[in-house]
Amino acid sequence: MATLISASRRTDIPRYFAGWFTERRRQGFAEYRTAFGVAGRVSLRPADVLGYLFWTRHARPFAAALAALSAEGVPHAFQYTLTGYGRELEPTAPPLREAIDDFLRVSAALPDPACIEWRYDPIVLSGTCDAAHHRRSFGALARALAGATRVVNVSVVEPYLRAVSRIPDPSVRYRAPDPRRHATVIRRFPGLAVAGSEATALCADLAALAAEHGMALRVCSSPELGAERSQCCGPELFRPWGAATAARLAAWRVAPTRPGCRCLAAVDIGMNDTCVAGCRYCYAVRSHAAAVASYRRHDPGAPALG
Repeated sequence: MATLISASRRTDIPRYFAGWFTERRRQGFAEYRTAFGVAGRVSLRPADVLGYLFWTRHARPFAAALAALSAEGVPHAFQYTLTGYGRELEPTAPPLREAIDDFLRVSAALPDPACIEWRYDPIVLSGTCDAAHHRRSFGALARALAGATRVVNVSVVEPYLRAVSRIPDPSVRYRAPDPRRHATVIRRFPGLAVAGSEATALCADLAALAAEHGMALRVCSSPELGAERSQCCGPELFRPWGAATAARLAAWRVAPTRPGCRCLAAVDIGMNDTCVAGCRYCYAVRSHAAAVASYRRHDPGAPALG
């Protein structure tokens, strides 16, 4: 049975691991380990892959791999992050103009703009990034990306322990902690500021800005924001690849990765502690030092990423 491949929610494979991905496709399989430590192996033979969903903020190093997928007719789609934060939150993000140009280049090579969705995610509300900042930044990005995508996905920064511990700004307002999922955060950071109605109002403003530029704004695992819910790994992304792919995905099962998620079941071939981007809000690395150490040990010829 063919498989959907996520590459990857937990690291930026297009940006950092293009050589490894190309070698795994040549070998016809990849090994992986889930966030819970469960190991597995998945076939990457074209006949066994229904499609790839790539998560990235810079795909230029992946150009040859994408060209090969297109030449073979292998369906692929993108969740592409563009937020425009400064070095304090995203210390290694590509220059904004370069990232926009890269997004436009990726979009132009896909069958339809529906195959790439913009992630203005997470929304970090703070003293320096207030609602007015987000309206300006989001509006400028929406103008630049108009016609290259049809969906923008947003959420408010989640109070993961790793994120709260790394974000240096005490004025940041988070999504309300869940007592079951964020018990340690609630205990260690009892005064954590919550975005609340401020985020809901901002979301409505951003939805209007998105609509002006031909995009639908959706909220990722954040139904409290009151907008249409995302399906970040969903059939809509792959529908332009043809009726056969669309028909198979129409009956594909949903496998949420967290409460509120509506994503289709996929095998994620990434691993935690491998992304060296250093984003302060990241939940997939213990520390930047741990990620750098893992990256230095990385073997492009190994069956598993980490």
